[in-house]
Amino acid sequence: MRVLGYTWAGVRTTDLKATARFFAESLGLSVVQEGKSMMQFEMPSGQLFEVFGAENRYYRLHACPVLAFQVEDVRQARTELVSRGVQFETEVEGDESEAWTYFRGPDGYLYELWQTKRTFKALPQRGR
Repeated sequence: MRVLGYTWAGVRTTDLKATARFFAESLGLSVVQEGKSMMQFEMPSGQLFEVFGAENRYYRLHACPVLAFQVEDVRQARTELVSRGVQFETEVEGDESEAWTYFRGPDGYLYELWQTKRTFKALPQRGR
C-alpha cells in the first residue's frame, strides 16, 4: 500500500444550512454536490470537503474531523491493514471511479482510505 496524499476531509454539524452557507459564502468554497443532509465542496486543488447533517448516515462516524488518505487500490490497502490488526468501521463502499472505507487509528479517531480517479492540482508554494 502506498498513500498518495489526502483527498477528502469531512465534518458533521447540527445546522447544515448555516454551516454550508458559511463555507460557501464566507470561505468561497465551490459546491459540487448538495443533498438533503450533506454538502460537498471542492478546493482549488481538487480535494473535497464534505459536511454531514444530523440525518445523514455518516453523521455518527464524524464526531471529529475525518481525513481520507488516497491510495491506489482501496480494497488491497484495506486487506493489508486488516492483516496488521487495524479495525475497520465499514466495508469498501462506492464504485470503480471512487471507493472508500473507514478505519480507526490507534488514537481511536476515525480515518478513511479513498481510491479515486480524480486528479489533483499542485498549488504554487508560498515564499518563506
